[in-house]
Amino acid sequence: MEERKRLLRSTYLFCDLSDQDLELVAALLKRRSSRSQSTLYRQGDPDTNFYAVASGRLKVWTRDETGQRRILNYLQAGDSLGVHSLLTGERRDVTVEVEEPAVLLYLEKFQFDLLLQQHPHLRQALSLNVLERLKEVPLFGRLSLEDAHSLASAVGQTSYRQGSAIYHQGELSRTLYIIESGRVAIQAKEESGDTRTIAQLKAGDFFGERSLLTGQPRDTSVRALEDTKLLYLNQKDFDRLLRDLPSLKSALKLEAGARELMLSKRLPWQREGEVLIALARKHPYALIRSLWVLVFPLLSLAAIVVLAPTLGWQGPLLYLACALPLIAALGLTIWLWADWRNDYYVVTNKRVVHQEKTILLRESREEAPLESIQDISLVMPSIIGRLLGFNDLIIQTAGAKGKVVFGTVGHASWIRDKLFEQLDRIKNDERDEQRDTIRHRLQQELGQGGEDALSAPEREGVLSGEPSTKPQVPQDQRLLQCHLLAAPLRYLWPRMRTEEDGVVTWRKHWFRLIDRTAGPLVLLFILIQLGVAVQAGLISPPERFLGLLRFAFWLGIPLGLFLAWYRYEDWRNDIYQLTDDRIIDVERLPLGLREERREASLAMIQDIGYEIPGPVASLLDYGNVVIETAGREAVFTFSWVHQPRRVQEEVFARMDAYRDGERMRQRDRRADELLDWFATYTDLSREQDSTDDQGGK
Repeated sequence: MEERKRLLRSTYLFCDLSDQDLELVAALLKRRSSRSQSTLYRQGDPDTNFYAVASGRLKVWTRDETGQRRILNYLQAGDSLGVHSLLTGERRDVTVEVEEPAVLLYLEKFQFDLLLQQHPHLRQALSLNVLERLKEVPLFGRLSLEDAHSLASAVGQTSYRQGSAIYHQGELSRTLYIIESGRVAIQAKEESGDTRTIAQLKAGDFFGERSLLTGQPRDTSVRALEDTKLLYLNQKDFDRLLRDLPSLKSALKLEAGARELMLSKRLPWQREGEVLIALARKHPYALIRSLWVLVFPLLSLAAIVVLAPTLGWQGPLLYLACALPLIAALGLTIWLWADWRNDYYVVTNKRVVHQEKTILLRESREEAPLESIQDISLVMPSIIGRLLGFNDLIIQTAGAKGKVVFGTVGHASWIRDKLFEQLDRIKNDERDEQRDTIRHRLQQELGQGGEDALSAPEREGVLSGEPSTKPQVPQDQRLLQCHLLAAPLRYLWPRMRTEEDGVVTWRKHWFRLIDRTAGPLVLLFILIQLGVAVQAGLISPPERFLGLLRFAFWLGIPLGLFLAWYRYEDWRNDIYQLTDDRIIDVERLPLGLREERREASLAMIQDIGYEIPGPVASLLDYGNVVIETAGREAVFTFSWVHQPRRVQEEVFARMDAYRDGERMRQRDRRADELLDWFATYTDLSREQDSTDDQGGK
């Protein structure tokens, strides 16, 4: 028995057990002898036993991605193996061969599970409850079982009542907290003195890592929203773990950076309640790769230096000739660096965004709501990517283009994990909200409805997004509507954006009108100038050309006017509309020649992007907004629209509001269906009781 206890104590899983608990485990061990060159188990086998080596020598190996055998370790007396499969029941991920005759003590999983059932205190003694919770946290999900167990042994447990403060902003404390159950709110006090809730965290989330890493005062306050149980890790134990688990510090730094980003940075297009989860730029290799354009000025400089003696360039002339390529190279370097800094990838709690901006040339942004994401994959673009640690992160959606690409990005696997974490959060939030809706409806049916319940009209207003009162028409606008010239002015000078009864209408930019009508207007200008010159006697055409000139004038003027009106009317008739539940693209030719109207529900939108195609478009602030849907009419392009960034944001805001309302309606329908089931079940139960009573009589 002592030998068995000694072997168990050498294993990290059982090393902290008391003698009494250790005897319970040691009593279940069985003895096995294995001959030389035999195989204990193979990679992929369902073997779930735990083994302790009493004597002999074993070899542990696996096959890598190329199929080659790779030796991982050699085991001898006092070593153990198989803890992972014992705890999780997963198949073996290595092969173990016996090199020298060995005596093994083994513990079968079903015996171990039965022992835990009979002696529940062992789960606490083995830190299994904490271990299981830690493995659910993305930050610790990739730790080996041994490292996770070391972490679990250093973690403490505490609890807070609803409404109590866990810590306050400005406190000097260095403790990391992990939520075991319950919910907390992260709050920050702004310069105005108001307190803003930044985020709400639930079971599996963690907080406090920034102060733990940097030693700085707390930059937020945290308060329990309900009775909450927490796991905590203090500074002393954390510093000890960092010496043993250097990968943990790297992961925590990433998370601390993400939390600081959430608290401090805000991009212009962020909506209320939208927080940054991750912000990344292209790997510096992308900047280095673009520096090839410096080759020409540097070659020019080299050529000047080589040819200067031959050409007789000396003194100021030589310095000037060398300075020009150097200035060009320096200017290009600064421009390329600024261009690299302008491009970024963003993950928020609502969407993914890819921003591309080439200074003075073009700008584009593509984004997709988190709900439309179907798959996320990592692609190694080249061997250089493997060496330098960058990948392409491809986010698949159901849109026509079908993907948003984060190219040449470092820490791509971490961003992928954050995306999956947000997708899981959306599912969990939906499930919790569904349960809350059902609970609320049941309380209403039982006459226990809360005072804060919305009335039906109020709820419909929330779902539809309609304001409680109609907007008042400004005084100046009422006067304009009463003016006799209002209608002609609206026809001759239509606004590029109007909103009426919740319907937003955009027209193409006025520069598109100039582009379309330039030809007819130039024709009219030439004919009018020519006619004025002839009438004023400034020019005297030959007599034989007068008839032709009059014909061209009397035909050209009406034709030019007609063409100008036709193209103006064509520009004016093409509109893009956004309602509370759909987008509309209307293309209409004048005189009723042709009309095309395309519509799509906001629920079908998968990706939204915009592009500002050049310097003129950037100066005049127009561009194209591309909306990809999952419907038959896959792509809607709002071309030549004014302020494309604003147009994109308006479409996204309406889509987000519509989807929120649709989710609320679906939850209500499910709750109603469930209540119908309960009511039907109650009726059937009463009928059955009535039948039983009559049968008894």
